Amino acid sequence: MTESFYRDADDPSQPATAAWWFARWHSGDMTRRERRAFARWRREQPDAAREFDRMQQLGKAAEQLPQDRVRALLGGAVPARPSRRRVAMPLRVGIACAALALVALAGWWSLPGEAPTFTTVVGADRGERKQVTLPDGSVLDINGNTLAEVKFYAGRREIELQGGEILFSVSPEAERPFIVRAGSGDVRVTGTVFDVRRDEDVVTVLVRSGTVEVTGGHWWNLGLAVLRGGHGIRVPGSGAIGVPAPTDVDTALAWQTGRVVFKNAPLAEVVSEMNRYLATPLRLADSKTGRLRVSASFSLDRPEALLEALPAVAPVKLAPAADGAIDISAR
Repeated sequence: MTESFYRDADDPSQPATAAWWFARWHSGDMTRRERRAFARWRREQPDAAREFDRMQQLGKAAEQLPQDRVRALLGGAVPARPSRRRVAMPLRVGIACAALALVALAGWWSLPGEAPTFTTVVGADRGERKQVTLPDGSVLDINGNTLAEVKFYAGRREIELQGGEILFSVSPEAERPFIVRAGSGDVRVTGTVFDVRRDEDVVTVLVRSGTVEVTGGHWWNLGLAVLRGGHGIRVPGSGAIGVPAPTDVDTALAWQTGRVVFKNAPLAEVVSEMNRYLATPLRLADSKTGRLRVSASFSLDRPEALLEALPAVAPVKLAPAADGAIDISAR
């Protein structure tokens, strides 16, 4: 960064830095005016805003340190958090860096967690689809076998997608970004329409309209990709960020209108998708069978039609198993 690391609280002409805002954010006494200024700063200084996010990631990593490890690093007990009174400025770079290091090493135990202004849990069972409207006007179309936790804060809106798939139609709020956390990847927007799917070890993000930022990886090597309408990206369990690619978003999101569409898809993908809706799960006999290609379309109001049609659209046979599943093997 080329900007100065000095800012006097009484001299707003001095440039603010990620370290300065980090210290203010965790001081516990940010005013509403400062929160608006912080939102403007994020829009006008995107590189610095990403630096701020990395500092936040550092704090999250530090939370995992055991207290005896923190005491060893500090050479003594974890210091108590100072009182909430405003600390006189200026805030110089040495103070900012020292405060950041202390926060990271102490695991933030001496800082109170920010309380959400709204929280709820949303989800849908296997074979079910739901639509939920949040207090900000954002709409969540929830696919089957999905669970997520919603938390709104004064300066951000957060969704923790624990598993499954949600199509987000986000109500624009420039001062409160909308963040979806899904395992190896985070998605950040202010207002757009996008889909996030979290499977066991892969997160898939598709954008129907607008622009989203997807981050992944460890806090010390965070990757970033910017997706626009009609593009998608897959983030593996490692968090490695690849390159966004054009995607048939309408086909991938056909479930929202009650259909599921496969275009030359591997049978393994078909089975994984249909198991979201079928009461009796499908199971592949081997990986070779899973590589067979399938093109088909089914109504989600009657997903069992797949069982009747599958032998006609692929060279396979179905057999009930003793444990209640249906095994699929090549003919």
